Amino acid sequence: MINLPTLIISLIIGAIVIAIIVHGVRNRRAGKSSCSCGGSCGGCPMSGSCHPSHDA
Repeated sequence: MINLPTLIISLIIGAIVIAIIVHGVRNRRAGKSSCSCGGSCGGCPMSGSCHPSHDA
């Protein structure tokens, strides 16, 4: 059986992990990227997926 302090700490850590995931999903849907190239992807091989063009 899990004691109370272990349960509380586990719930806090779980809530932090869930908050990080939700934040990442919201940023992804809003078009914000986690690309580390600084926005100038001239030589970046992932430039097409990191900064998708909005040409339609």
